[in-house]
Amino acid sequence: MTINQEFVKFLENPKIRFTIILGSGFHRKAIGCDSILSSWDKLLKELDPTAELTGQYHLDFEKIIQSKKIRCEDSHKSEERLIQCVQTLIKEAQDNVLDDHANCYPLGIFNPEKVSDVISLNFDEVPALLLEKKAGVQVGKFVNNSSFSLKKEPNKKVSTTSYIYLSTRHQEVHFDGGRSICFWHPHGHVDNEKSIVLGLHRYAHMVKNGLRIRNHHMRAKRNNSKDNTWYNRLLENPVLILGAGMSPTEWDMWYALTSRERANGKTLPIFQMRECECKKDAQHEWFQPLFTGMTFDQQWKKLEELLNNK
Repeated sequence: MTINQEFVKFLENPKIRFTIILGSGFHRKAIGCDSILSSWDKLLKELDPTAELTGQYHLDFEKIIQSKKIRCEDSHKSEERLIQCVQTLIKEAQDNVLDDHANCYPLGIFNPEKVSDVISLNFDEVPALLLEKKAGVQVGKFVNNSSFSLKKEPNKKVSTTSYIYLSTRHQEVHFDGGRSICFWHPHGHVDNEKSIVLGLHRYAHMVKNGLRIRNHHMRAKRNNSKDNTWYNRLLENPVLILGAGMSPTEWDMWYALTSRERANGKTLPIFQMRECECKKDAQHEWFQPLFTGMTFDQQWKKLEELLNNK
């Protein structure tokens, strides 16, 4: 069993803080695979028990939209009804976790001395709500202080329900000692059904937003300034991918990660917690393994220890 020594080097640097990309494996560690929080299959089967799933979940959701469409109803209305159902299901599952499994989660990874930002690929707010139960932790409201929150006309704000606004807002979790961690939800958050990205139509908006965010970053860079978005957090910090497989269908994240490599002459590394240690997987060529020779349970435990100097 080994630990990536380059990760250790960054960990020992007091000036370095990490950006975490957090996937549904965070839930699998705590509550297993039998929950809609940890399994796309479970979530989509809740929407349509008869659905034949392929693992291409944006396409699978489009099939469910058609199967659940009321006669003469616009598909957009069907999509809205299903997204509202997803929101309700996530909230119920979240409540169950907070009641019954609060002590099962590896919350030690959220050490504000070592982590500055979390880019969550999940819709729920379980990490923030669990952290809020701890003494000395306060969770703020969502804010958007990127320049995307303003139109070209002075003092005129964009719609707070627009995709670009919702995908570039963040929530700060404040800890005793003055440190905080920013939580970003580019795929949506359970507090607002309009932010939840599921299906190709909404996903297309996310990919388009990624292009806008990247182009905005490049304009700011040319003007020797910078914006405050999750994309910037990917560029400025070394990255830890935790509980996320980063499948080829994650086009928005892949666009951000590959643009990150293009935008910087020298980029900070991306470390991934993963089970497969093969060298021939193309996606693995982009990331360094965080650990080798460890089960996922061992990796979560060891990561908590390392991030807390234990």
